[in-house]
Amino acid sequence: MGANSVNTCEDTMETKTIVSGKLGKIEYADADIITLSAPILGFPDLSDFILISNEKSYPFLWFQSVQDKDICFILVEPELFIPEYTPKLNKREAKILGAEEETKMKLFAIVVVPDQPKNATMNLRAPLIVNVEKKLAKQVILEEDKWQIKTPLFNK
Repeated sequence: MGANSVNTCEDTMETKTIVSGKLGKIEYADADIITLSAPILGFPDLSDFILISNEKSYPFLWFQSVQDKDICFILVEPELFIPEYTPKLNKREAKILGAEEETKMKLFAIVVVPDQPKNATMNLRAPLIVNVEKKLAKQVILEEDKWQIKTPLFNK
């Protein structure tokens, strides 16, 4: 693999490996890590993740913790399922994420897949907002009541 021969791990393009409980062996570089500005609800000790997408799982993405190999969230871009989903990010949240323009932001819903995948839901009330350029993310709790925590992913 053409990893740098510098002896420090900091700020190099050195490839690291994690063996995910869900995805198997994953190689990544420090530059791939997305840092949460605040933890995802229920996971107070996890701040560093990598976003993984591939053609086989599209439109679903994986948000794999690099600190805990067994924590991996399934994400989806909610507007693919609900085009009218366009929540507004308040100025404080935008500032935390270093957003000068909203175009730099990607919005994801965390998906929960029960035993019956057709009953999968997505959390539209607390989306994950990612500043792709700055590799920062935050789960935001929306004030708008119309978005629900357990929105059906598929029409039944």
